[in-house]
Amino acid sequence: MQAAKKFDRPHTVDSPAYSAPKPSVAENKPEYPPRDIRIGKMIFYLTVAAAIWFFYWFNGIQCPC
Repeated sequence: MQAAKKFDRPHTVDSPAYSAPKPSVAENKPEYPPRDIRIGKMIFYLTVAAAIWFFYWFNGIQCPC
């Protein structure tokens, strides 16, 4: 029995697409003050609470019992 044939693929790290250094994510990340983060979290949690309440209410008006 012969071993499976291995295919050699060209190494493409030296191609022009990979030659330019990519900027790191930390360089482009904007800094938000803690107040904005708190407001964003509050809006998120209020939205989740309203969604849970809505589906609870919606189930209640559909229930024929």
